[in-house]
Amino acid sequence: MSEHVGLVDLPPGQVRDVVLQVGTGTLREEDVPLVVGAVPGRTVMVTGGPARFTARVSGVPLTIEVDRASGWVQARGQWWWCGRLQVEEHPEGALIRRRTYNLATGPIARAVPLTVGRGHRESGREALIGVLDTFERRFGARTRLLPAGEGR
Repeated sequence: MSEHVGLVDLPPGQVRDVVLQVGTGTLREEDVPLVVGAVPGRTVMVTGGPARFTARVSGVPLTIEVDRASGWVQARGQWWWCGRLQVEEHPEGALIRRRTYNLATGPIARAVPLTVGRGHRESGREALIGVLDTFERRFGARTRLLPAGEGR
């Protein structure tokens, strides 16, 4: 459905460790996995691991999967949605891809972008900006959102 790409001026291994980090327990703010996204005042309950977790966000269950060898973490929820963060090497540091997938099947899959998926292009972009902001706050790293199509 959508892809947004950003650049972090840090070694890819360091960025990968932060992006793929999924803690367990009742998490708040900076402890919430980046793929889920922190919201001030909201708690997220995470169980499981090390490669597959269950998170409860405002009572809604999400499945979080981590593939360390491939450098990605994804959260799947509801019946149609999957958001993935992937870290790749780049000459200027680490490239982070934020993709949103439509997991719906059958005829309803065509309706998702026009109905429940309508706002996910913009919310995916905002989610990636939040991830980039995390690296600026925690590490003082330079980051930038890349224009659509760049970083391929």
